[in-house]
Amino acid sequence: MPRPSLTATPDRVLSCPQPRPGAPVRLVCFPHSGGGPATFRDWHRGAGAGAGSEVRTVVLPGRAARSDEPFADDWRSVVAETTDAVRRLTEASDHPADIVLFGQSLGALLAFETARELERAGIAPRRLVVSARSAPDIPTSLDVPSDDAALLELVDRRYGGIPTALRAVPELLAHQLPPLRADLRLAGSYRFAPGAPLTTPVIAFAGTEDSTVPPGELLRWARHTTGAFTPHLVSGGHLCSVEHPALLLRAALGHRAR
Repeated sequence: MPRPSLTATPDRVLSCPQPRPGAPVRLVCFPHSGGGPATFRDWHRGAGAGAGSEVRTVVLPGRAARSDEPFADDWRSVVAETTDAVRRLTEASDHPADIVLFGQSLGALLAFETARELERAGIAPRRLVVSARSAPDIPTSLDVPSDDAALLELVDRRYGGIPTALRAVPELLAHQLPPLRADLRLAGSYRFAPGAPLTTPVIAFAGTEDSTVPPGELLRWARHTTGAFTPHLVSGGHLCSVEHPALLLRAALGHRAR
């Protein structure tokens, strides 16, 4: 794996709206393409499920506190930085928390690879929760256009489209397209490397209306862990976990999903 950047401090890589040093669980969230800390800003409230847990969001280069950095073009570097940030937080804590990783779409791949690296470092996560992504050994090809109109057409066709509120403000949409394009290219560069399965339990979510994750491909996540595997099909599209945060939080933090 590449060495993590010296400027990639834990607080810079892992945004946290409400630090809870004594929390028993630290939920580390990896957003979907084009997403960022705002996607999970209220998850520490968690409709009761997330209360008392510390929620951190992985900040990719080129946005939020890392807006002065170029967009990531190598997923291995992102994984190395995130793994290092989680390790440093764990080592610095007087009250080590259980680590739960959650990844949505692109984030599911990054969370999976981070779980692999954490296990190699002797810091096995309590569980890995993935959403809106087929198992990592299933290859995907994605030709990401440079033209903005073609990019929007791709997102509409494959992922259910850009939120109406964002499309309604041209300035916001223009600001969102460069990180979205960079993240989609990052996802397209992913190549699965065979290795030992995780020992970390895996929970996998997919939306019933998400054509990018057929049920059979969701179930193939079971091959990637020797621990428990739990699949969930929930109503919704590609962003089903964002649409059902309380449901996902209950599963991620050890509560029964309904």
